Amino acid sequence: MRLQSMSPAVDSQLYPGNIIVSFEFDQPIWLSDKSKITVNGTSTISVAAVGSKVLVNVDARAGQSYRVMLAKESLQTLGGMVSSEDYVLTFEVSAAMDKSPEAVNLMNFMEENFGKKMISGVMANDSWNINGAIWVYQQTGKWPAMNGFDYMHLPNSAPGSWIDYSDIAVVQEWWNNNGLVTGMWHWEVPLYEGSSDYNSNPDKTNFDITKAVTPGTYEYGVVMADMNKVADYLLLLKQANIPVLWRPLHEAAGGWFWWGAKDAESCKTLWRMMFDLFKEKGLNNLIWVWTYEPVGGNDWYPGDAYVDAVGRDNYKTYTESIFVDEYELMKRLYPTKLIALSECGSVSDIGAQWNAGALWSWFMTWYDYDRTSDPSSAEFQKPDHMHADQSWWMQAFSHPDVISREDMPSLK
Repeated sequence: MRLQSMSPAVDSQLYPGNIIVSFEFDQPIWLSDKSKITVNGTSTISVAAVGSKVLVNVDARAGQSYRVMLAKESLQTLGGMVSSEDYVLTFEVSAAMDKSPEAVNLMNFMEENFGKKMISGVMANDSWNINGAIWVYQQTGKWPAMNGFDYMHLPNSAPGSWIDYSDIAVVQEWWNNNGLVTGMWHWEVPLYEGSSDYNSNPDKTNFDITKAVTPGTYEYGVVMADMNKVADYLLLLKQANIPVLWRPLHEAAGGWFWWGAKDAESCKTLWRMMFDLFKEKGLNNLIWVWTYEPVGGNDWYPGDAYVDAVGRDNYKTYTESIFVDEYELMKRLYPTKLIALSECGSVSDIGAQWNAGALWSWFMTWYDYDRTSDPSSAEFQKPDHMHADQSWWMQAFSHPDVISREDMPSLK
């Protein structure tokens, strides 16, 4: 028998919670002597042989080191060969995370796969649906692993209205089918004080972020009311035990949203205000994703204590080498964070990017409104797409390291 691979990576840094340690061999394996399978020197009953894999369940505690060993003579092959060497995997567990069990499971899953597998994702059409994911499935026979949802229409959300973020049925069904959930917020604010029209474009609203972080101002009242409202909607997902990759205030350094129209310090203050408020309200199901922009870049970073992962949004038809350069720069800037292609469209083949060295934790293609607005329409059946057409998705799913929803374990 020959050991093919181990997971998580040897000496990796993981988060507290339930961790599945996997040893994969080149042939089917049976347990010959369970007593010789140990965690930190103690025999464990939380072990199973499944095909060519041996799986050991470790209840990993904060701040601890772990050594999982399959000692010689613990395994046996179909031909009767008994293992003659020790197989050992070690890993560290970081300090306790203030996150829900499901969020911890999701973080561990992403950390274990970072650099080895890439999670596929697609954005909802406009706001609150899985239309894009349905389209991908109809075109390829596979589901993206992740679906993005947007709280963009917050001012209009109400029970019985055309948009109701309190109706989380579509998100629950996606999660119950082992799909991952990412949430964002194209945060629309009044065009001016007293206006009933809303927008996020700084050319269409005079909303001032420097005042939004100053108590006592009109703008401060708006952002606090909006953040409390979004928090209440996110609490519905927490109560349903759904973890969310939460990506607010995205693309700030680009300057095309009101939160990035003035200065980096105010934007960072607003991020931290949101982080602290959501923590106070008990939102421990969030994994905080900050979006990097090359212009201004790190000046807008809220700080390691407020960020779990860093994303890059890209709609340029770059060659793979440029994507690799961007990925490697982000890895150098944020060496302890997951790095993702958090939005993309019209980009080079994702498998080619991966093969060249752009090892994104996940990617999420943007929606084509006209193509996917109505799943019952003839337009919905067409294979072309303004950001990622059928052939792009077929190439993506043909890559062995791209994770579809069919590949996802339950993280509940």
